[in-house]
Amino acid sequence: MFILSCEPATCAVPEWHKELFKGHEETLTAEGWSPGSLNLAQAFATKLRTLLAHGDITKLLIDFSRRPDDPERFSRFSKRLTEEQQRKLDERHHLAHLNLLKQRIREELSKEGQALHLSIRADDRPGMAVVELVFDPSREIESGFVRKWADTLRAAAPELTIHTVPDPNYGLSSALREEFPPVFGSVSVVAARSSFLEGKPLRWDKLKKLLLETMPKA
Repeated sequence: MFILSCEPATCAVPEWHKELFKGHEETLTAEGWSPGSLNLAQAFATKLRTLLAHGDITKLLIDFSRRPDDPERFSRFSKRLTEEQQRKLDERHHLAHLNLLKQRIREELSKEGQALHLSIRADDRPGMAVVELVFDPSREIESGFVRKWADTLRAAAPELTIHTVPDPNYGLSSALREEFPPVFGSVSVVAARSSFLEGKPLRWDKLKKLLLETMPKA
């Protein structure tokens, strides 16, 4: 019943847009993706034996995690592009990603009668928990899943901070919810990037194992 995605997977730039980042290579590396995200998402895909949809270019060209009508999907770099260039970025990357997810959701709903999308990423913000589960509390498929997962995580690792974050307005998830009935849900799984980069507060391999072993089956 799971559909997996990872939006900030890479900082890759197509050859025809490399001029945009000339002299800003460090910014591209620092801000253009989220290290650890793809590694974590691939671990989930392996565990669940399912396909993974992921962003194929840097979010400094187009942010896959935002709604398709959000002007902020374009960064300060890509806002310098022409309208035609932005339209092509939308069609080839952002909308292609969104449509792939929708196709997989329809297939899963047809087969299983319900579907749960997990958008997986690593992040690093001041005051962030080691694990955050972001969901829409009005959808029982999401709130029940998140509640069960958070309880199991806290029981397995009481020393770690685990937060459940009610946020029905998270861009990609909100766009998908508008398309599908309440038997569908979309949850963001956010792990501390410091574990990937520094092994703190928990080694990355241990954090991945913890998430995979405690995740509810349905």
